[in-house]
Amino acid sequence: MALLLVTVSSLLSVVLAVVVNVATGGELPEPVAAYGWLAWPTVAALALAGVGLALWQHRLGQVDHPSTSPALPPAQAPSPPSELPVAPRLTGRETELATVEELVADGAQVVSISAVAGTGKSALAVFYAHRVRELFPDGQLYVALGGAGPDPVPAQEALIRMLRALGRDVEERRGTLEELSSRFRSVVADRRLLVVLDDACDAAQVRPLIAAGAGCLTLVTSRRLIADLPGGAVLTLGALPSGQALELLTATVGADRVAADPSGARRLVEFCAGLPLALRIVGSRLRARPGWTPSALADRLADESRRLDELRLGDRTIRSAFQSTYEELSDVDRLVFRRAGSHPGVLFGLQSAARRCGLDSSVVRDALDRLVDAFLIEAPTPSSYRLHDLLRLFAGEMMERQETAGDRAACLIRQLDWLRDRAGSAGGVADERDNILAVLRTAVAEGLTNQAWALVEAVHPLLTAADDHSYRLQLWRSAEQVAASAGDDRRRVRALRWVSHSFGLAGEVESELAAAREAVALAERLGDAEELAQTVRRLGEALRSYGRPDEAEESLLRALRLFQRSHAVEEEIEVRSALGVLYNTLGRPERSIPTLERAAALLPAKETALHGYVFLGLAAGHKIAGHPTEAAALTRRAVDIADRLDDEFLRGYCFHERGWLAVEEERHRDAEQDFRAMLEIFTRIRHGAGVGGAHHALGAVAAAQGRPDQAATAYRAAIGVYERLGNVEFANRVRSSLSALNSTRPSADGDRMSHDDTDPRTSSRP
Repeated sequence: MALLLVTVSSLLSVVLAVVVNVATGGELPEPVAAYGWLAWPTVAALALAGVGLALWQHRLGQVDHPSTSPALPPAQAPSPPSELPVAPRLTGRETELATVEELVADGAQVVSISAVAGTGKSALAVFYAHRVRELFPDGQLYVALGGAGPDPVPAQEALIRMLRALGRDVEERRGTLEELSSRFRSVVADRRLLVVLDDACDAAQVRPLIAAGAGCLTLVTSRRLIADLPGGAVLTLGALPSGQALELLTATVGADRVAADPSGARRLVEFCAGLPLALRIVGSRLRARPGWTPSALADRLADESRRLDELRLGDRTIRSAFQSTYEELSDVDRLVFRRAGSHPGVLFGLQSAARRCGLDSSVVRDALDRLVDAFLIEAPTPSSYRLHDLLRLFAGEMMERQETAGDRAACLIRQLDWLRDRAGSAGGVADERDNILAVLRTAVAEGLTNQAWALVEAVHPLLTAADDHSYRLQLWRSAEQVAASAGDDRRRVRALRWVSHSFGLAGEVESELAAAREAVALAERLGDAEELAQTVRRLGEALRSYGRPDEAEESLLRALRLFQRSHAVEEEIEVRSALGVLYNTLGRPERSIPTLERAAALLPAKETALHGYVFLGLAAGHKIAGHPTEAAALTRRAVDIADRLDDEFLRGYCFHERGWLAVEEERHRDAEQDFRAMLEIFTRIRHGAGVGGAHHALGAVAAAQGRPDQAATAYRAAIGVYERLGNVEFANRVRSSLSALNSTRPSADGDRMSHDDTDPRTSSRP
């Protein structure tokens, strides 16, 4: 249009010059001289044409500047960008989706979704963006920032791309980072725009890209915690709970495959540890292999050394997702991740991690903080750390690949030594118990038997609480593995004695007896008199619990002779106490009372729980012999000892003995109160045989009071306990009491003289 205007204007100027010359006296060439009279009319016409041309040029200027001419229609604007990826199927993240909605409703203009690789943060962000896209009519931008890769997208490049998508020309897409960021904010200031910044590297990459307009929303996803964005809120994602994880697996593989093999599906969920990417991988593998069952794939994942290899489908792998984040770390952070991350236990503290790493605790603390921000390590409390199961396997892989065998052994030895030192200090190991067992298992596998045994011996004296027997059992079973792997039969005998003792306190009589027999067989081969005496005594107590009184008496008397020969006074007292319980069980007070009186005479001046057990045995013997006054006095002495020592185990059996004394005197309310107190204690400390004995006693009291239904309920509870423990002998005795409910003889009479059969007390030593 401008070229046409210039051409017309030039022609008119030439013509006007000619006619003006003629009109003012000039001459035309001969062929056109006859038309000279038209000069002045032509001048007038050309003047009018010039005025029209000027008006035309003015109108064109108004079109170029529409702001000065609102009556003219503006040029057509480009279409709003709509760049969101395909909406994913979101399963198991309903709570997190609702959280994003709440954050935005509360005014957040930036929502940062951070989590470890494979957790589904991008899927959550894109799903939410599709849900609300209609609220942002000026467009939706999506930028993959490549934060997990080696070359994250520079913020300047991302700004140029977004400005191009918003229709800005080349000149507006040039400039420094600050200039481009300011221009982007100006462009979107009055728009309703949604921006998704996926896989951000850090806050520095994101800040220039935030759409600051009041009608804009920016969603950021990152494998690192990004918590310092202006106008921002933070949402972190964890692993899916088992129910939601199973739902995701079902949605991926199909409900029919899961329904056909539910146990296999649950195992897959467990092995994937709730990580959505892992669940989608195994689900897709199953869908691509119709002949496979979930159990078949779970069997392959069961091998921890190959689990990360199995979690692969095409170019999707769990290992590569973790590897990219690991490669971004500094050398120090990598070392802390692989050494602390391969910690054998589930939870670990700073000092334990520092000893494993061989670094100063302040250096390790800072590294752990950075690893937490990178979602490679979790911090459930300010003083504890843990790893996702799959990350723990990855850390172990890195430890295996990047550390020498000597370095790995030194790492474990430092941890063993630290645990042993802590056991010997005032701090104790109450919060390290699970770690101790895990470290012991690892030490056995690595052949560090001496260090492992030293740790067991350091921890064992600390297990003094009434409910420590369950942990003691696990500790000495680990110790038995240590000794067996080293071929050390002497240590193995000791471990087996404590295993048997712990089984006995739990009431698992079959396992108690089996371990005791094995210990005796080893001790016989060793030919060590002291070891033999200890193991024979343990066997006698196990036989008594198992309901073999004759064999029990034989073993206990043999142990008594061996201890007397070696002048082991404390051991003699303990064997006499066990013999006294056995004789009371057999209803032979003429044997129990002298045996226990000799034990009482040997008791040292310093009061221990053993004093209480000796007095309780004497009380039971005098009760059976028909000496209620002596029985009551001895029971009170035992109760006083239990109170002074605050010994729950002894107190439970004091209630047991006092309750039966009340039954003898037909004080059934008092008896019931004591038996219920006994039940509460033994339930709390997980002493199975004591729980069974309390139910049996409560049944007898209810029967004596004429409450057969309650008696039957208590008896059945006792039978159930004994059956779970494998104690057939005691279960049958309670069945006899249950059968007697309908007999003409009062039930309490039938139980009065037999209640000591359910007394599984053992000495404090194995």
